[in-house]
Amino acid sequence: MPGRDDLTIRVIRDEAEWDAIRPEWSALYAECPRASPPLDHAWLRTWWQVFGATYGPDGLRIVTMWRASRLVAALPLYVGSGRGDRFGMRVVRLLSTGEAEDEETCPDYLDLLARPGEDPACAAAAWREVEQWAWDQLEWLDLPAESALIRDRAAPRGAEVFDRGSCPIADLSGGFEAYLGRLSSNGRQQARRLVREGEAAGAQFEIVEADRAGRAFDDLCRLHQARWEADGTPGVFAAPRFVAFHRQIIEQWVPTGRAVLARLDLDREPIAVLYGFVTGGKFDFYQSGVRFDAGGALRSPGNLAHLRLMQALSARGVTAYDFLRGASSYKERLATREVSLAGVRVWRSTPRAIAARARQLVAQTVRRSAMPTPEPPS
Repeated sequence: MPGRDDLTIRVIRDEAEWDAIRPEWSALYAECPRASPPLDHAWLRTWWQVFGATYGPDGLRIVTMWRASRLVAALPLYVGSGRGDRFGMRVVRLLSTGEAEDEETCPDYLDLLARPGEDPACAAAAWREVEQWAWDQLEWLDLPAESALIRDRAAPRGAEVFDRGSCPIADLSGGFEAYLGRLSSNGRQQARRLVREGEAAGAQFEIVEADRAGRAFDDLCRLHQARWEADGTPGVFAAPRFVAFHRQIIEQWVPTGRAVLARLDLDREPIAVLYGFVTGGKFDFYQSGVRFDAGGALRSPGNLAHLRLMQALSARGVTAYDFLRGASSYKERLATREVSLAGVRVWRSTPRAIAARARQLVAQTVRRSAMPTPEPPS
């Protein structure tokens, strides 16, 4: 097993230096069994280009680990400020996290990117390196619960490891019919009925080609926003930086098949658009826009679109359809298993951190006191 003696750490703080190792990063990504779309160099680099100036005033901290000239692991970090903090608290975060709620990209499965067998040694080395930096708080969100960064007490003493929910996944191994066979009898019956209803109504489904991806993305934004605005809340596509980030990802990844935009049309009008990413044999569903007033011919255009996309992707060799984090009844109905996510947080005993924790405790106390007291049972 690889040891730590011949492991060299290089912390990259310069964008040009980071760009220079893109070929090595891509080779590492291809070998890493835990590779996810938000760990791809293109995703991270685009996020930094769009959001970095706003959220990363103290700059990049890309921890790279090498054996001789071979990149064996990487942990993409940056040092930002505490949200809403007026005292300059320094927070170490995973790249593509830490935005304001109205524009956060919400990436799941962020982790140490490591070659097989390198996880334990490189996770320990990463923690040793980060502990030498000047910061007040460390907050890493949405790691796989089995990440080497938090497994087997890898995190430093005093670290708080907490639950971040789970990602429901549909097992497509063996094809679409095999997937349907894994559902409950009622779930299987409902799925088949939806597909038949779509065929009877003349609904048309397609995975959009690159030359029409921009228009499909516009349809996604419009449908998504209409749904949320009807409830009096802004959808995620109201945020200009969020939209700019995903337009760039789509431009880079749709032509190569890494990103997928799928449309379900009725009477030549889009009634559902799905957006997600393919890594190896896995599809990560990221966002959707669904028209819920499509008429009585289709009871659930969103679920139908998911089923048709599962059918199409399984024919292309995709064996897992990941709905990503978030509790929704439709995800539970269509999934066959789930994967847990976790976060880790460390506070240091610095004046800024102590003040920030005190303010949080006061805010929590105020919120609790403002909650109505339940009536005692009669």
